Amino acid sequence: MKLLPFALLFFFAPAFAQPNEHPKIVEEQSGNITNYRIEGSLETTHTIGCIPLAEVKNTFTPPDLYKGVGECIAKNDYDLAARLFALAGIYASFDTQRIADETAVEAKTILITNMFSSLPEDKGARFGDAIDQLMENPDTHGVLCSQIRKIGRPNYYPSYMISHGIKSFMGIPHDGGLLKDFDSHKVWMTLQTEYLHCSLPKP
Repeated sequence: MKLLPFALLFFFAPAFAQPNEHPKIVEEQSGNITNYRIEGSLETTHTIGCIPLAEVKNTFTPPDLYKGVGECIAKNDYDLAARLFALAGIYASFDTQRIADETAVEAKTILITNMFSSLPEDKGARFGDAIDQLMENPDTHGVLCSQIRKIGRPNYYPSYMISHGIKSFMGIPHDGGLLKDFDSHKVWMTLQTEYLHCSLPKP
């Protein structure tokens, strides 16, 4: 059983104050290449460091969590890294299903790619082993499922992902940024079983 292939490139929608103005376009120069992005795209909102899931809040976004994964790997704490990676993955998957702009969903892949881009090969291999051990051992996998179930579904507005989409360059991306008919409870339950392969407790 695996969370996802390691080589992958990889409502409850609370009443957030959603930005309702034209976004700022940021110009970045990399050698002879000029890149443009929307301010807020893929950005973190909390600096969490390498923390156990018991200290994680459902207001932490995937950019926050993936950065935490990287910090755990830097400290050679691969077990914590794998657990944060699992939570980041299910949260990012939840976000891909609730946003209206389909061009923005690649934000998840880019976050993961950026996290691994400077990772030494040996650390990448050890991290992959930690993911396998976490997901394939019934005891550790069961604890992971319980921990993520306790943290609960995302409780933030996914500006980091919405701002990554093409719509951000064409108007006001947060006007209708979330799908109106999104069933947050159903999606959250489905992701636990189909993404994390968790067995849900009987009601």
